[in-house]
Amino acid sequence: MVRISSQPQLVPLTNTSLTGFLKLSDDSEYFLSVDYSCYPPNVTFGDELRSEFIKYPTKLTKLVDQSKTLESFVENLVSFLEDILVQPTDSKHLLALINQVANLPSESVKSIDQDFKQIVLKHTDEGDREHHLAIQLDSQPPTYVCDLPQQLQIDNENTWSCQAVLKSFREVISQYQALWDVLDDIDSNCWVIEPEPFSRGAVHRRIVLKEDVSLIVTLDPSQPTSLPRCRFLGSAKSIQPFQNLLDERVDDWDPALGVVENLGSILDLELLSKPTGGENAISIDCGVCYCYDMMGQIPEISCNNETCKQLFHVECLVEWFRGLPNVRQSFGTVFGECPYCSKAMHVQAVL
Repeated sequence: MVRISSQPQLVPLTNTSLTGFLKLSDDSEYFLSVDYSCYPPNVTFGDELRSEFIKYPTKLTKLVDQSKTLESFVENLVSFLEDILVQPTDSKHLLALINQVANLPSESVKSIDQDFKQIVLKHTDEGDREHHLAIQLDSQPPTYVCDLPQQLQIDNENTWSCQAVLKSFREVISQYQALWDVLDDIDSNCWVIEPEPFSRGAVHRRIVLKEDVSLIVTLDPSQPTSLPRCRFLGSAKSIQPFQNLLDERVDDWDPALGVVENLGSILDLELLSKPTGGENAISIDCGVCYCYDMMGQIPEISCNNETCKQLFHVECLVEWFRGLPNVRQSFGTVFGECPYCSKAMHVQAVL
């Protein structure tokens, strides 16, 4: 008697007949009885398969015509049933995603791409700031893109769901409310030239103090009103008075006040607001390479000529000095001329 190894629940009755249950790849089982001793063979289905074959009235005849033996008939039947009854894994996954998205609050879904490979979630925080999270679904595990001071970490990847991701996203956002309140105050009341483009993930701001001096303040996200890390940019002559004031009055910093109010008080300065007429004329790019960010380095050397004040990267300025016939070096200090106005300059570097 013929036994089909891939279908152990089909019991052979004779060499040309069997009965039992047909098992598909999704573990679903269907009653089947076949007698292949005559033509056309006697095929008996259970109610479920019978109702399926009503939809395909000629399919059984075609399967018989394609199958010379009982074994090949069972193989062809299984192949056909897999196609019409077993949902592909990708389709199951897609359907699960669609159901998950359908269960999200409508105000939390910004967009879904046509191929359902990316979902963009959104959340409006306590300060009425809208945040976006792009979930890339065509990678396993999914990847995330969002503008936060920290990378979004999603736990329990094995039990991943859109609802869990949204919950984690909201929890992380709630941690930075105080930080963003302080940064918003700086953005509203100061002439901010960095970061560019604007980013909620940045914890620093570069503020214009005067035409030739700017200040980079980097906040502590856990204590945003505490004394930030401060770095003045400009010529040594221009920034030294500000640095002296900060050093002398650092103990006067009051966390109960805002960063803007503290800076104005300590530096004896009314902080500038951004010009409204498009006159953002301050130059922050290097005068040699015409770039701002060079492998993490920013222009921090400024010409002392009051009518020039051009900024340069240290490495760019040293490279420029190397091409001058009168360049000289004393220990770690290199002396040369400003590429713009030819005024004498020096920089701490080693040729």
